[in-house]
Amino acid sequence: MLWQNFCYNKTMIAMETIEKLSKESLPTLTVLAGEDLGQYSQAKETFLKQIGFDPSDLTYSYFDMSETTYQEAELDLESMPFFADEKVVIFDHFADMTTAKKSYLDEKELKRLENYLESPVETTRLVLMSAGKLDGKRRLVKLLKRDAMVLEASPLKDAELRTYFQKQAHQEGLTFDTGVFEELLIKSNFDFSDVQKT
Repeated sequence: MLWQNFCYNKTMIAMETIEKLSKESLPTLTVLAGEDLGQYSQAKETFLKQIGFDPSDLTYSYFDMSETTYQEAELDLESMPFFADEKVVIFDHFADMTTAKKSYLDEKELKRLENYLESPVETTRLVLMSAGKLDGKRRLVKLLKRDAMVLEASPLKDAELRTYFQKQAHQEGLTFDTGVFEELLIKSNFDFSDVQKT
């Protein structure tokens, strides 16, 4: 599978994988989730930018699952693309795969989605996104972990955060006086979104 080239290992964070993605390299199934809300928010924004998401482009379909019925989304998910060889279908706020108490799909709808995941339409790239921790006990999540590229914005260890932002600073051509970078991390309480803002 093409996505396996982008699987991140234990020393990579989701953002590093996302920065290498494009619409063309997007696998059939992609999951973006995360309990680190600051990192998840940044990852989601970067992901949509990397795949060239444009709501007016008819090769993309976006569904806010907190506001859309599954029937509407399913119809688009299972239909063939009209204007291109492939299409991207995004289910945003898909809390059904997280440990959140919210659930937008009933049992029958969940079963239909699981059946789709077992045999997805080859011309469709499905992206499931939701803030929160993936619920590994759910059959849906087990299927996704088996078959999808799973990107989780998990809380980072201090060393991972330090390394990521040092790389970012280097790419931007930024240099820091001795101790300034460390002071920045301390003042931000080693929080991804706070460091990102500064």
